[in-house]
Amino acid sequence: MNQLPHDEKAHEPVSHEPYHEAHPQHSYAGFWIRVVASLLDSMFLIGISYLVFNPLRRVFSVPYASFHFIDLVEVLFDLLYMILLTWWTGQTLGKLITGIRVISARQARGNLSGGQVLLREVIGKFIASLVFGLGYLWVAWHPRKQGWHDLIAKTYVVRDRRP
Repeated sequence: MNQLPHDEKAHEPVSHEPYHEAHPQHSYAGFWIRVVASLLDSMFLIGISYLVFNPLRRVFSVPYASFHFIDLVEVLFDLLYMILLTWWTGQTLGKLITGIRVISARQARGNLSGGQVLLREVIGKFIASLVFGLGYLWVAWHPRKQGWHDLIAKTYVVRDRRP
């Protein structure tokens, strides 16, 4: 039987295959299921804004035309929501509801590193949004359903088979 060499530190098999061949057993999540997950996340974050941040703006009499400390806290909350949930579980609430998960294309188990999550959620999504969101639309015709942010961070979004 063909065995992969072991990494001394991790005690796990090390794959020398190109990253795009590492997960042939997964069903990649397509464009529309990812759109639905994104809309669900947006609805959650808008709900938090209405329930938490808008009342704070009223309490502190923040004018609507200005950028205030509360706005900065809200932006940080939104970023941390995406970054931390993706790093810890591979799923935001929208992905959990739709049954999809972000996994690493580099590791056999699919766990994401902190660097991958930052690269995907911050830098990659910024780049993907440029040129009229072409980097997000890329998911629709890429063979492994990867957007630019997935390609940059070497991640896949797959249908989650866990119960």
